[in-house]
Amino acid sequence: MYISNKLIDDNLLNPKRPLIFVPGIRTSRLAIRKENGSLEHFWPLMPHEFLIKAKLDRVFHYLETNIPLKADDNDDDAKVVATSLIPFAYDGLIKSILTWGYKPNIDFWIFPYDWRQSNRISGHLLARFIEEKTEGKCDDGVDIISHSMGGIIARAASLNGAPIRRAAYIACPHLGSPLAYFILHPQIDSRRFIGSAYHNYPSSTYWQPPNNDTNNNNNNIERRKTLYHRRKKLFVKFPSMYELLPDESYLRNRSILLTDGKPESGAEDTYLKNEWAFKEKDMRTGVINAMEFKRQLGEELPQLQDVLLVCGTNQLTCDTIHYRTSYHASITERRPSYLMQQGFSLPYDSGQGGDGYVPVTSAMASISGTPAHSNSVFIPEAHTVLSNAKATIEALGRFLAA
Repeated sequence: MYISNKLIDDNLLNPKRPLIFVPGIRTSRLAIRKENGSLEHFWPLMPHEFLIKAKLDRVFHYLETNIPLKADDNDDDAKVVATSLIPFAYDGLIKSILTWGYKPNIDFWIFPYDWRQSNRISGHLLARFIEEKTEGKCDDGVDIISHSMGGIIARAASLNGAPIRRAAYIACPHLGSPLAYFILHPQIDSRRFIGSAYHNYPSSTYWQPPNNDTNNNNNNIERRKTLYHRRKKLFVKFPSMYELLPDESYLRNRSILLTDGKPESGAEDTYLKNEWAFKEKDMRTGVINAMEFKRQLGEELPQLQDVLLVCGTNQLTCDTIHYRTSYHASITERRPSYLMQQGFSLPYDSGQGGDGYVPVTSAMASISGTPAHSNSVFIPEAHTVLSNAKATIEALGRFLAA
């Protein structure tokens, strides 16, 4: 873990304006508000707790219920509360910010949020958060550091009037990430992306042989649902996940789906039409709402901000998938195992690269591959460690000291 040395950053010992940090998806601790007003944390689970049925059932129940559908200005009514960062996720970054002279709850705040809800809601709440924290303290707006989906929230806050003067976006999927498509689509095998050591460990809900199956006939035994299947079904309930899908500006210029070798263009042809479309009504509604939100957000970053874009590179970043409408036999192999199946292939990296989660074109908000902002840095680190990387922290220090 890298921590910037404050002796090298003397210009930051007297920060110019307040600083807000907005973390990425799944990195805020969540708690359920009980009837007596106390909070019971349920996220995150510790790794060993995935093997404890009662704890696993509890966290899945809380995660799939009480998802906010609108911004509520009365925090006391919220059933689920975001309280703080999960342990260790941003330790190097936060400690470096403190060495630069920022003081918690005076000119530096962290914005935890319910990462399941729409980023439209989180953006509204962030704008209100900034207003409350800085009232009477600064007339020159605030600076923002955001990681991953936190960048989408920062942009949504700008639409809500938040006075953001400088914004540093670390690995933000401005144009979306194909990874969200691979995770959301029920027919795509996304085991390699939904990280867990317990893919094949059965969840508490799984299929059993029918009671009248006395012959122990394997053909009558339905496949058990694993923790992987349960997690995949959980993600489709989160409005925020749909807002991470590649948007119209991405899909007009770069296809993520090739059907029988033909690139599909645009959100409608990719997500809503033909046999490879999202079928369930709730999922289709999620896609439509997400694409409308991204249209309102706009293709370009807010014009009134000084911007730093930190983009991860040199990591295998799957961004493309094939779909076959019929079975195809290999022309080079005669064995039955080489029959090419109908449906989706496994996702693969087409060559544009990225940080493992976000393609570099999306992180730099430029589908052309040419940086749209001169203040863009490219760092060969993976998505989850990029915010704590030495090169990232040094770039942030220079940006804030300018």
